[in-house]
Amino acid sequence: MKLIFPLPNGEQLDLFDEGPNGMDYICTVSGEYKTGVIGLVEEYEREKNPQRRLKIDDEIHDQAYFYADSIAMCDEELQSMISLTDLAEQIYRAIITFARI
Repeated sequence: MKLIFPLPNGEQLDLFDEGPNGMDYICTVSGEYKTGVIGLVEEYEREKNPQRRLKIDDEIHDQAYFYADSIAMCDEELQSMISLTDLAEQIYRAIITFARI
């Protein structure tokens, strides 16, 4: 699975990268999340119960904010180009749109 996300500074991130810079790794190793974003997307795609889907959606949203904060913290140029909230919401929208397709 691959989901390329363009940053305002011209760089690109693969949101489903499982390496040390990937969202899955950062959220499960550096954060307090048991299931990474890849697992959540797979669960979301399989889940038919609307309330359970909403819970998964909320966790994806939380992880998008955690990840956005983690990457923005290390990049002053990126911080000057986009707010943390806007970055996190764009990441979230990209992931949830991918999951719904």
